[in-house]
Amino acid sequence: AISMKLLAVFIAAAAAFSAPRSQTRSSPAPRSVLALRGGGGEPSEAMLQATFACNRLYASCLAEANAEVAMLRKTVAAGEDLSGFGAKADAVLADAEDKFSAGTPAGDADVAQLYADKKEELSEAVLTSIEPAFVKALAALKETALESFKAQAVGQDDLANAASAAEAAFVKGAKVCVPAKAGWGYKAERASLVAVIDAIKSQSKKASAVKQQAQQQMSTAMNYLQLQSQQMQQIQAQYAGGQGGKWSLGAAYRPPDTNINLSGSYQQGRANLQLSMVPDEGAALLGPNGFTNGVGPANLGLSMNVHL
Repeated sequence: AISMKLLAVFIAAAAAFSAPRSQTRSSPAPRSVLALRGGGGEPSEAMLQATFACNRLYASCLAEANAEVAMLRKTVAAGEDLSGFGAKADAVLADAEDKFSAGTPAGDADVAQLYADKKEELSEAVLTSIEPAFVKALAALKETALESFKAQAVGQDDLANAASAAEAAFVKGAKVCVPAKAGWGYKAERASLVAVIDAIKSQSKKASAVKQQAQQQMSTAMNYLQLQSQQMQQIQAQYAGGQGGKWSLGAAYRPPDTNINLSGSYQQGRANLQLSMVPDEGAALLGPNGFTNGVGPANLGLSMNVHL
């Protein structure tokens, strides 16, 4: 009993030492501490037993809650559906509080206050354990929304609709992830998502402007080349019209009993004279021994063109 009293005094002294420094010495001590001290003197036996029982119940409820929180963390890490994250977190917190309330004994006001304070501490501890998983869930929702925006932005010049849809999807998912009793928010993550989307939109606008400018320059160059081509054709037509008529003439002559074929033509102010030496077309009709007089070595033909 003496050792338990000494331990209780040590606990009370540690609690007083860890209290905020802003608290003055003249401020009254909590009722649970006064009761633990036996009303200003030695701690009462009843309060010692209540303190140890309360701490044991707190540790048991917190351990079970942490096991359930570990399952929430696995769900987020595995990339599973996060639509039920907030409800599951609320269920973990409510289950821990219910178990603690069920283990709270009926007693006087000091014992009731002791358990009430410990229950609030339990709720804060459970929420502190859930918070890292909540942060990771928001990060996963942000990444999903960003990937959706990128997919919708492919081939689009106006990205306003895609940006609005991505932000709306993130807000919808984040709302159901917030535990009801936590009071947490997602303004920072939302602002970060909007900033990234705006940066992508800015780069896309710049790329579109450069692409449009290049297309305009290419179109201008093509129009210039077409204009130059038309002007060249007009100049050629004027030059051809001044040098000769628009009529054309062609003729061919083959002297009898010769292999000489002479042909000439006149078109667009230019004259073309062609002289060729080919065998007689009717040589094949004379039989295998009919073609005896070839032109040139190995019966090769000869032609010559003269442009005037």
